[in-house]
Amino acid sequence: MNAEERAQGLLKLIAGYQAQECRDAIERARAEAREILRRAWRLERDHVHTSVAAERSRARALIQAARAERATRERMSGDRFRAHLLALAWPRLMDKLHERWQDPQGREAWVAQALQAALAVLPLGPWTVRHAPDWRDGATAAPCVALAERFVGSGVPAPRFHADPAVSAGLIVESGTAQLDASLAGLLQDRARLEARLLALLARETAAPDAAAIGAAGAGPATDDPHQEAQP
Repeated sequence: MNAEERAQGLLKLIAGYQAQECRDAIERARAEAREILRRAWRLERDHVHTSVAAERSRARALIQAARAERATRERMSGDRFRAHLLALAWPRLMDKLHERWQDPQGREAWVAQALQAALAVLPLGPWTVRHAPDWRDGATAAPCVALAERFVGSGVPAPRFHADPAVSAGLIVESGTAQLDASLAGLLQDRARLEARLLALLARETAAPDAAAIGAAGAGPATDDPHQEAQP
């Protein structure tokens, strides 16, 4: 082999080596490019996921805030409505109790219940019964006679009945320092409890508008009366 042939062989060898090196470099570059693209896609995907999660969290917070604001407005509106309703109902309740006291049968029942309650909680002894000045003779004879007989049978002086201008309706039974207040003011003293009872009755009426129809179908007549809580 002469020098020319050896030179051509070397050139071919070099050319093949260069071609292989180029192919290897191109493959490495492609692999690096693919890795860069994968990292870029992964970073973008994570960024999108984080952004979506943040937007979802923000949307949930906005929805919760809107619901809370709506609930607050509804509660405030309901509170105003209930306050207005109670402002109308309270004078009516007082009027109804006054009417009950003016009615002979209602007054007798009122006195009977008050005296019976007093017998259950007050010690027998010299009682003073302070009552409204408009107490009519004979209007409450039956319960008073029964009370007097109860005392006489126990050897205790009969109660003393005293008209008190400070009592507009009803009566107050006193035994020493103990007292049972069945006057109009005493029955309405726990206003918060009575108002809660009125609102509970209203809520039940609102929740069951056809209660009367159910009662007519066999459930029995309604027995709740918004004035019963204030009765002795």
